[in-house]
Parts: sequence; C-alpha cells; structure tokens
Amino acid sequence: MKSRRILALLLSVMLVAMLLAGCGGQQSTSSASGAQATGEKTQIVLWHTYTDAHEEALLKVVDSFNASQEEYELVAEQQPYSEFYAKLMQAVRNGTGPDLVTMFPSDAINYINEGLLVDLAPYINDPDIGMPNFKESMSAGMYEEITQWGGDSIYMFPVTATGEVLFYNKTLFDKYDLEAPKTWTDVEQASKVIYENEGIPGFGTDSVTDTYQCLIRQAGSGYIDAENKTMAIDETIGKEKLQWFADGVQAGYFRLVGEDQYFSNPFGSQAIASYIGSSAGISYVQAAIGDSFEMGCVPIPQEGPVKYISQWASSYVCLSKDEAHARGAYLFVKHFASVDQVVDWSMAFGAVPVFAEARDTEEFQEFAESDLAIKALTEEIEYTGMLPSIPGAADVRTEIDKMVQNVSLGVSDVDTAYEAFITASNQALANG
Repeated sequence: MKSRRILALLLSVMLVAMLLAGCGGQQSTSSASGAQATGEKTQIVLWHTYTDAHEEALLKVVDSFNASQEEYELVAEQQPYSEFYAKLMQAVRNGTGPDLVTMFPSDAINYINEGLLVDLAPYINDPDIGMPNFKESMSAGMYEEITQWGGDSIYMFPVTATGEVLFYNKTLFDKYDLEAPKTWTDVEQASKVIYENEGIPGFGTDSVTDTYQCLIRQAGSGYIDAENKTMAIDETIGKEKLQWFADGVQAGYFRLVGEDQYFSNPFGSQAIASYIGSSAGISYVQAAIGDSFEMGCVPIPQEGPVKYISQWASSYVCLSKDEAHARGAYLFVKHFASVDQVVDWSMAFGAVPVFAEARDTEEFQEFAESDLAIKALTEEIEYTGMLPSIPGAADVRTEIDKMVQNVSLGVSDVDTAYEAFITASNQALANG
C-alpha cells in the first residue's frame, strides 16, 4: 500500500511538471525572451515571389538581419506568383501562413476587415526600437494611404517604390525641336506634331486606369468617398479628361495599348513616340530599342492645381499571431529599411527608397543618375498621392478601364459611358 501511495505521488509530481512545462512552452512562443531562455531563436517566416537576381538580393538582406542579432531567425520562402494571393489567404485562415508578406492597399483591406493584420504602430512609435522619422521621411500622400483605415494604426510598412514614368523617343523629339513633355498640353502638342509628320501616334499609356486617375486628381477632383462608399469624382472634370484622351485616340495621335499589353515593344519598333510605363520595366524598353534611337525618360506630366502620381509601393504587412513573432517581423522590416540595406536593394531591384534619408545618400544619387527611369521617379516621388482602398475599389479600377476603352473606340459616347461607370462603381462600393 505504501509503495502504491509513493507511485501515485510520483505520478502527480510528473503530471504537474508536464503541465508547467506546457505552460512554459506556450509562453515561449509569445515572448522573445522566452525563446532566448531556451536558447532557441524565434523563427520569422517571410513569403515572397522573387526569383533569380531579385531573390539573391533579398537573401542578402535576410542574411544581414540574421547576423545582426541573436533573438530571431528570418526564413524566406519563395512562392509561385500565379497562386500567391489565393494560397496566402487560405494559409492565413488556416493558421499556417507566414509572418510577413508584401501587398498593396487594395489587397490589405481584405485582411484588415478580417482582423488578420498586425498594427505596427506600437513598434514604430516605441521609444527603444521605433522609427521617430517614419512619417516625416516619406511623402504625405504615401503616409496617408498606409494609415487611411482610421485611428493611429499603421498596418503597412513601405520600403521601396516603383512607379510610372514617361518614356519618349528623344531622337524623334529632337528632330522636330520638341522638348520632353512636362504637362499634358505638352503631350498633346508633341503628339500632334509627330502624328502629322511621321504618321505614328505620339503617346500611349500601359494603364489607362492610372492615367485617368492622374488626370482627374491633378485637376482637383475627388475620387472615392470612403466614409459613404460612393464615387466622389467631379463630373465636369471626369468627363472632360475622358473626352480629352478619347479624342486623341480617335484622331490618331494617341493610342490604346491593345493586344500588346505593354508599349515597350511598339515603342522600340518606333510604332509610337512616347508612353507611360513602369520604371521597373526600363530594361525591357532598352532591349526593345537596341541601337535604333536614343531614349529619354522623364516624370509623369503635371498640369493642374494638384501635384499627383499614382502610388505603386508594395508594403510589408505582418500576419503574426503573437507578440514575439510580430516584434521580430517588425525588426526585420526596420532592418530592411535601414539606409545601407535599402540602397543596395533599390539598386538591385530598380526601385526608389521610400525614406528620404536613403534617397539623399551619395550612393543612391549616383545610381539614380545612371538610370533614367529611377532618376525620373526620384524627382516625382514626393507627388505620390492617396486613393482610398475599401472593398469595391478594385472594381472601380476595372470600370475606369472599361469606360475609357469604350469611349476611345467609339463604342459609347462620353455621357453614356460616364453614367454607366458611376452607376457600376457605386454598386460595387455599396456591395463591397
């Protein structure tokens, strides 16, 4: 009997020890100090879609972060681009997703609405590990876009940006004593001269949606009323800019991209004299041109009371479920945004640092002087504007494209197409 009591006592002690160990294990996943106490690093998982040289550049940042501290291990996992976002949402809902990814505001809103993104503001504003100049170092429009969902929350952390720039055939422009366009009036006048003399369109854009948004925002129009979930475009401005672009296409001095999808090849074959495209695509443009002519590249034309370009920064977001992982994810992104790391990454990726301190370094300035597209984007980056990202906003972009295409191709008149656009967009926003 005595031996049975002793055995029971031993089993009770073992059970209590197991329970305490279990509690300790749970605690270690919720604090970095717990992981350190066991001698293990907290593992932070980053999903990305980079390949080749871009992946190699990312891994250099990862290695640098891992070597810089003893608390965390950042693991970068490459994922197929074609299924990335569908796979991501499913994994996050299942609790098997990564701690970090990049996404645009139009995607982030879906995760915010489900309570799946971590508010990074407590880390950014922390007196010990924070970034005091986070807001002041980026454009006002970019900061407004990543903090647009109310309160003091910051769900998105941009590091670099690409964006739209204007590529033009400098050889052809010089032939007719045309300056690089600075305004939309310049674009129209130069396009008419080139069309009348060369028989080719003078201007096109890879994205009629982004160009239309630029036109109306620079003219002072609103866009989406996020609070009331309705369109807020000034009707006079909206129709005027639609008519302006459609007139150019129908007259022949502007052109839609059509089946080419991107204007780099038509531009390279001198089927068009200028176009708006991504700064990140300059290598494709140069390959298409070869030695045929000299290319010029300048910022997006500005005309109107508001300086504005579209925001193309894909920002980091944190999907962690506990404080330890969230803190580690933030510290990695902060490390990524440090001057040395982000300048090297920008030069490898062909992007512009979001933070002014990195853009102002001698190393980056020298790089910008060597890359026409980066130089143009750097000159216009402070004009980056904000467009509300709420459910249904992505459908509004689709409706803009449809409207511009229909009017430009003569399928519909401006009044009819614009009314259909507003009706469909309001419905998408209401149902979003």
